[in-house]
Amino acid sequence: MFLAVVVGASLVGGSASTPQPSVLADRRVGPLFIGTSDEHDCTATVIHSRTGDLLLTAAHCVTGAADDIRFAPGYHDRIKPYGIWRVTAVYLASSWVRGLNVDDDFAVMRVAPDPGSPQHPLETVTGRGFTVGSTTPGSRVRVVGYGGVADDPVGCRGRTRTVRGVPTISCRGLVDGTSGSPWIAGRSAIGIVGGYHQGGCITDVSHSPVFGSDLHEVIARAEAHGPSDVAPEPQSDC
Repeated sequence: MFLAVVVGASLVGGSASTPQPSVLADRRVGPLFIGTSDEHDCTATVIHSRTGDLLLTAAHCVTGAADDIRFAPGYHDRIKPYGIWRVTAVYLASSWVRGLNVDDDFAVMRVAPDPGSPQHPLETVTGRGFTVGSTTPGSRVRVVGYGGVADDPVGCRGRTRTVRGVPTISCRGLVDGTSGSPWIAGRSAIGIVGGYHQGGCITDVSHSPVFGSDLHEVIARAEAHGPSDVAPEPQSDC
């Protein structure tokens, strides 16, 4: 569920479906912006970390280096109530970098405030980020994300299931551009829109990459401020 446009070394995205009814914004979830443009594509989520400055999104949302990507937590009605945050580093699973393994279609990003803004970690502004969990069949989740043309978040609720080893939900309301949107269960993000078919080829059915040891290894590298990765460019497979 992404848009098929590549802009420099930033995000992928394309034409959106008819916008669905909006849902309440969550201060830990927001859209990603390209450069100085007001257009956004894909969604990222604040995850709890020792450094307090990490986001989670789909790896296929990011191409190239971390240049000119910005995040606006809690965005709604063109308002950025918690400011704008610059992505300073992107971390990926090695299997995604080498071969675009759909099970590892996740990216962890480190962010910093814009120059001139108070220099403090993101979680001091948004509150504690989501704990990263794992998807188990039958989990009840809510999904919050931003379509390619929507200035308010859209979302839905559903129960997870596993289809041929792929975490899956039936969840209406997720338009094109909502890749990276978190699957929220309580205080945890247990999935994101992504993975198989880059999140799904049918609006009412969404998939997630598998959250396991590979993701936790990527989070550990990000917390340690290790060298960032350069993301390969994916192609739509729908």
